[in-house]
Amino acid sequence: MKNIWQLSTKPFEVISENKLIFLTWFLFTVLAGQIGVISNFIIRVINGDLSFSQSLFLDSINGSFYTYSIALLASVLGPLFVNLIENHPTKFKSIKILTIIVSIFTLFFAGVFYSSSPNNLNIENFKNLTYNIDWWQFTFLLLSIIISVYSFSVIRLEYNYDKYKELDDNFASKDDAKVDEMNDKTEDLKTDSKGNKI
Repeated sequence: MKNIWQLSTKPFEVISENKLIFLTWFLFTVLAGQIGVISNFIIRVINGDLSFSQSLFLDSINGSFYTYSIALLASVLGPLFVNLIENHPTKFKSIKILTIIVSIFTLFFAGVFYSSSPNNLNIENFKNLTYNIDWWQFTFLLLSIIISVYSFSVIRLEYNYDKYKELDDNFASKDDAKVDEMNDKTEDLKTDSKGNKI
């Protein structure tokens, strides 16, 4: 298997090569998914009497970031599965399958943590409540964003295959290319190793 560090980091290089595409994807996939939190901020902070941190805390208690993480991870799986089904042979197959596995397990655990988190808060007592960061929710939020950006990058690797082919594990096509290269070299041979004409 390839160097884990290389497999984990190199796909992110695609972002710098596709800045406009990435920005468009990020705006409509990652940021637009937080419209509810942004709307709550406007309603509670600008038009209401809560602070920014209180508004975020209320969204956190309601599980908004768990829900967002679950939705974002679920949206990652579709393009990866479609890519695996459509392309024969599939390029970067191992990376895609590992990304799917990590996404599914993170999605599963985000769902478990969300279902076990308490979400019954009396709003009347909210202002007197001491609040802190829900680190698990924050962790799943960050993980879901990182996994979705990685997934975007992995799918985009195919558009610049020559640059990233060392990450590909499609040995059949690599072997075919080596055989073709050897055939080309044999056609150029006129003599054997002793100098006899072939």
